[in-house]
Amino acid sequence: MLAPDFPAWAGDFSQHVHRLRTTLGPTLHQFEALCSAWSPRWRLAQQDQGPHSRERYWPLRLVFWTFSWQVAQAGSSCREAIRQAQALCLNGGRRPPPSTTSPYCQARGALPLERLDEIQDALVQEAEAAVRTGDLWCGHRVRVADGSTVTAPDTPENQQAYPQQSAQKPGCGFPIIRLVALLSWATGLLVGWATGHWRQHELVLLQTLWDCLRAGDVLLGDRGFCSWGVLAQCRQRHIEAGKAPFAKSADRE
Repeated sequence: MLAPDFPAWAGDFSQHVHRLRTTLGPTLHQFEALCSAWSPRWRLAQQDQGPHSRERYWPLRLVFWTFSWQVAQAGSSCREAIRQAQALCLNGGRRPPPSTTSPYCQARGALPLERLDEIQDALVQEAEAAVRTGDLWCGHRVRVADGSTVTAPDTPENQQAYPQQSAQKPGCGFPIIRLVALLSWATGLLVGWATGHWRQHELVLLQTLWDCLRAGDVLLGDRGFCSWGVLAQCRQRHIEAGKAPFAKSADRE
């Protein structure tokens, strides 16, 4: 969020991010207080049916903020996240969740993806609306394309959808997901992403993200995205394209 490759975040959001990063060991209560302004309470209301529709030890709002806090604290365990949630509930006069990790992990895995997408989309729209002319490059929005891989839980479903590398013996590796994302140069936020299995090239996944770009944008990418085909598609869509200046030294011309 404060990477040197991106300008400062627009508006007051950068100040809150700085406060969060400079606070030593922020509690779950502090984390929620800092970030809840960008996630209205109604987006985390209990669902009418399905997962998170019943009042349980781990309601939707508590799971969301506990998991978000855990992700923000590098190396934080599930047990520590649960202790934070228990302290938050006791401080608010609510029933604390149990100390066992299984209920929390199950509730975390059942988070409704459509709600998370709504929160992400709303955050991106608010950040983009706050971008000033001075945050643009020569008056243009800049979108940075980048790719990576992540591992997924070792389940039969994930192994089928995202198979491990063929060099590994069956059962000795985790499913591998290839990820291509578009980031806003002005805000640093992910504005779009696509996933596939590790055998898919990043250029293939980039083809699914054209709707995240519009005429007049600048598409910035490293050597892996440089091809005549991409340049021709950019020209057809009236999008400028360039090579990222922060690519690895081996990629620099």
